[in-house]
Parts: sequence; C-alpha cells; structure tokens
Amino acid sequence: MVASKLFVQCSRQKELLKIYRHLLNYRKNVFNLCTLSNLVGLQYKHVRRGVKEGVVCGLFRSGKVNFHPSDEEEIRETDKILLIAPVYVKQKPQILLPQTTSVESAASGDGKVAEDGSSSMLLDLRKARFDRIVKRPSKSTSKASDWNHGPKECILMVGWRPNAYDMIKEYDSYLGPGSIVEILSEATISERSRTVDTTVPSQLKNIKVHHRVGSPMNYETLKEAILSIRNAFKDSKDIPLSVVVISDRAWLARDPSEADKHSAYTLLLAESICNKYGIKVDNLVAEIVETRLGKQISRIRPSLCFIGAEEVMSLVTAQVAECRELNEVWKNILNAEGDEIYQKEIGFYMKNGETPSFMELSERAILRREVPIGYVKGNKLVINPSNKSEPLSFDVTDSLIVISELEGQQPIVS
Repeated sequence: MVASKLFVQCSRQKELLKIYRHLLNYRKNVFNLCTLSNLVGLQYKHVRRGVKEGVVCGLFRSGKVNFHPSDEEEIRETDKILLIAPVYVKQKPQILLPQTTSVESAASGDGKVAEDGSSSMLLDLRKARFDRIVKRPSKSTSKASDWNHGPKECILMVGWRPNAYDMIKEYDSYLGPGSIVEILSEATISERSRTVDTTVPSQLKNIKVHHRVGSPMNYETLKEAILSIRNAFKDSKDIPLSVVVISDRAWLARDPSEADKHSAYTLLLAESICNKYGIKVDNLVAEIVETRLGKQISRIRPSLCFIGAEEVMSLVTAQVAECRELNEVWKNILNAEGDEIYQKEIGFYMKNGETPSFMELSERAILRREVPIGYVKGNKLVINPSNKSEPLSFDVTDSLIVISELEGQQPIVS
C-alpha cells in the first residue's frame, strides 16, 4: 500500500519525488523529533518562530503528530517538536526565546521591520497578511469530499498487476467526480477480475474505471487508447490527462530486468503519439525499479518522469527503523486523509511586486492552515532556507512547498 500511495502522489506532482528524496537523505534536511526542557510552558508560536536552524512542522503529542497546533498552544513536558533540519540540529537546536526576538513585529509584506509591538499593530499586520493570500475554505477537511470536490482528470494506466486497484483507490481519494481511469494491458478482463476484491469497484466514489485489452507496446493499440480517453469528454481540452505506466505482471514474469525497459519504451511511445496528434498531456510517468535508467532517460527527456516507489519506500523504512515515532509522521503524509506535501503557486501567498522573506511567507501560509518547508525558485529546490529573513524575488512560475490538507484554490492574479 505504501508503494501505491507513493506512486500516485508522485505521479500527480512531478517534483514531489525530488522533495521526498531530499527529506530522506541524511546529508540534507530530514524530519527530526526533539525534546527540549527549556520550551515547556512556551506558546507554540514562539517555538516555531524561534528555531533558526530548521523549520518547525508541528507537535508530537501522545503518539500522534499535529501539523497545525494553535499558536497559543503551550508546550508540555512530554511533547516533542517536529523539525525539518540537518540531523545534527536534533541534538541541540538553537532557540531564540520571545524575550530576545519577536517575529510579531518583523517582516511585513515589503520586508520592512516594524518597531511597534502593540496589539493594534499586530492586528494590522495580520489583516495585511490576509489581504495578500488566497483564502482557503474555513472548514477543515481532506481532498475530495461532499463539499470540496477534487479536480476532474483522465488517467490512462498502462499495465496491470494484482495491486493496481490499490493505486486506483488512491486516485479516487484525490480526484473529483466524473474522473476516468482507463487500464490498458494484455491481461484479459477475467484475469483482472480474479485478482481484485469484488467490493472495490463499488467503493469508488469519484472515478469510473474502464478496461481495454491490448499490448501497450503496440503503436496502434496505444494510439487508440490515448485518442479514446482524450475524446471521452466534450470539454476534453480543459480536463488534465495523465499517462502512467506501471510494471505489468506479464513483463515482470518473463524477465524482471526487462520490465523497466518495457516501461520506458511504452512511455516514450506515448509521448511520441501525444506530440504527433497535438494532445496536451499533463503527466507522463512510469514506474521503474532501476532508478539509474530512469534518471538517464529523464536527463534526455525532462518531460518524462520515472518513479522508483520501492526505492523511496526503503528509505522511509530505514528512517522509521531509526526513529519509530517517525512512522506516525510518514503515515500522515502518505495518507490521502491526512496532510501531504504540495508545491503551490507562489501567487497563493503574495502579490506582484512584493519581495517577502521566507519568514513572512511562513506567517501567511499559517493563516491558510499550511506549514511551509521550502520553495522552488528558478527550478532550484530549497528546503529549510538558511536565511529565512532575506527578501526574495519570485516569478509566477515559482512555488512554495507546504504541508497541507488541501491542494489549493486559484492564485492571486493582481
């Protein structure tokens, strides 16, 4: 199930795999759980603003992680602070206590520092921040629900194996009503039915599953499948299309070492067909075991994404083995009903012409019930910025990396 969750999340956000690899690399910034006796009794807002070497992501209390504690929540003796920081910071993170610094009086939208710390000044600053962000729904929930429909999308899933329906159930958690998942494989319909829990299709709320039998590596067969799903909607140009290739059971059975080559070839073939017929495809993704092959092809064809879900899963397992409590953190992040990591357009948090610091963007993100952990600027990934008070100049194509329950709304355009 973990591999399925990883694959679906990464297939919907192209750069997410890079973020996960960063957070699982002990030479970079990783999740740390810290206990500090000098924090007991402090309000959470002073802790999250006071740690300079890392990004405070939440509280670990009574065996559960909370990414969104109230700013007024007081730290208890048994609490642990969840940080994204280098491993060495876990031993003794430096905390600037509220009497020596006050972020309430720092970093307005233009990066200037205010001297007045009065309550009226704080209210004005909070209002100014609200004016610069895109509001999120007041009701807290997750993904597609009765009131918050996920996006309608088309997914062409190429390949079949018994746990393919685990991936389909994950897609159903993220996508909105009317979405389609079409499966193309040489496996017969009866063969697919024998390996699926008969109750699964009836549990799907938002997507319809269609089956197509044929060889994905046959040009005409793959072309027909792509054209068919693209034409499934009258407004097809406005519906995002993704082509995802999973390791087919037949490929794995014949020669596991060849399965990756089949997946890569099929994805290249799909890209060629989409280009030839002018079909806009949002995601071209393939599952792969030998990550070196995927990286080699991605360097040549940046539009293609190869996901080694098993590799990432092993890294998560290693991290959890060292600190068992991190299991709750990763369970939450990998669960469609919890908080995930998203790259969100910078326009959600600022208006054109502003140069806010990461610290200021953090305060704005908190108002949207989100936890910022870094940003992407000029295609460069930055997790846990070293200088959080430095004014930053963003382009419209840049993004903020946050831990959030929801994918987002329309960004600010003015």
